[in-house]
Amino acid sequence: MSQRDATKKPAAGKPAPGGGPPGEDGRPKESRAKARRAARRAAATPGRAAGAALARLRAPLAAFLRRFGLLIALVLSGLLGGLGYALFAPTTYTATAYVLVVDDGDGGQGPAAVSFAQAFGRLAPLPETLAYSSIPLPDGAMAATRDHIQSSTSPDTPLIKLAGSAGTPAAAAAYANAAADALVRYGTSHRTDTGVRVALMSMAATPSVPSSPNPPLDVAVGTASGVLLAGLGAAVLSGRRGRAHQRGQHDASRPPRGAVPSPAAEPVEVHS
Repeated sequence: MSQRDATKKPAAGKPAPGGGPPGEDGRPKESRAKARRAARRAAATPGRAAGAALARLRAPLAAFLRRFGLLIALVLSGLLGGLGYALFAPTTYTATAYVLVVDDGDGGQGPAAVSFAQAFGRLAPLPETLAYSSIPLPDGAMAATRDHIQSSTSPDTPLIKLAGSAGTPAAAAAYANAAADALVRYGTSHRTDTGVRVALMSMAATPSVPSSPNPPLDVAVGTASGVLLAGLGAAVLSGRRGRAHQRGQHDASRPPRGAVPSPAAEPVEVHS
């Protein structure tokens, strides 16, 4: 090897051109540090952009919540209330029976039949009336018949609707049928006194689906209640804002306290 070639070789331990000692991959350490910093900046760029976007949305979002937050909370509370009732309310079944009051005098549905239908409807849930029934009630139900038997009548027709409600389908049908049978027997025993007779129109069938809870209906009712409360709240808030605005305009039109009114300008006479 010639002396010129020997002078071209770098000396042992001398740093390679590039500003630092070479690493295992052949690149200087400073170049690798710059690459790492650039990679960290590139990784932080999406997070920084998301933070900037969130900062831009923070003020409009806060203003929106200050104005409509209470109304949104009322609607959501109504919806959640209806959903909670639909999920946790006890299951109830309802069965319905019908009886008809017929006037013996004219053999039809005269005014007397309608009047007695109103009276018999009020007597139907009473334990004294249910004692006439030949259909047994569920065990221990005699003392709570008003909670399980509801009667309704029409002001125009002598028809009595008897609805039995219970936690099982069989118990609901038993309540309705016992009330209908008791009313027919009670009316028959007092037929000579009243001049009307009570006839059974239809027995109650065992229900196949529960009458309550009804999730779609319960959620709709809860949401509607929340919307109604939100509307009332919006009306109240609007009235308060209007009064505050009028009060501010009135205060702005009045002179400040302690201010001395300026003297009126004297008229200037012009002589020709």
